[in-house]
Amino acid sequence: MGKYKLFTFNSTHQALLTEKNLKELGYPVRLIPVPRSISASCGLAARVNLEDLEAVLDIIRTHNIDIAGTYDF
Repeated sequence: MGKYKLFTFNSTHQALLTEKNLKELGYPVRLIPVPRSISASCGLAARVNLEDLEAVLDIIRTHNIDIAGTYDF
């Protein structure tokens, strides 16, 4: 297993919403270009630390954020 979890999205809006919500709650998040080996989707992925994964998933569910996929890096 990697050190990070990447979340991809179907729209840029969902990526930006994820970043906003996580930062407001004090979780480190970084938007990065989606690696081409994964997808072309919206072009942005949210990179989060694995130790924050459960909290991040709860936030994503609570805010009804539509994710396209998750990947370990």
